[in-house]
Amino acid sequence: MEPTSPKGRDLEQRHWYSLHSGVPGNHGTGGEFLVSGHGVAVRDPALRAAVAERASYDPADRYVLFELRVSEARGNGYGDVPLPPRLRWSAAR
Repeated sequence: MEPTSPKGRDLEQRHWYSLHSGVPGNHGTGGEFLVSGHGVAVRDPALRAAVAERASYDPADRYVLFELRVSEARGNGYGDVPLPPRLRWSAAR
């Protein structure tokens, strides 16, 4: 991301993140998924180069890279979406 990104500053200061997929409609179907954890800035040039090589675009040298470490993942299906039996996962502490 751009080094001036407010989210980047937030990850640098607090390290916490949460990503949530939206429900596709208002009819009680579909599902949603949430993942949360801690973001850690990647400073290793070799790791950064490996990530840039596999990116679907050409990341600018100024971009900031974070590793998003997962602490918890949750899934919830509605109506027509079957999910595996375990709907919530938490990392061992």
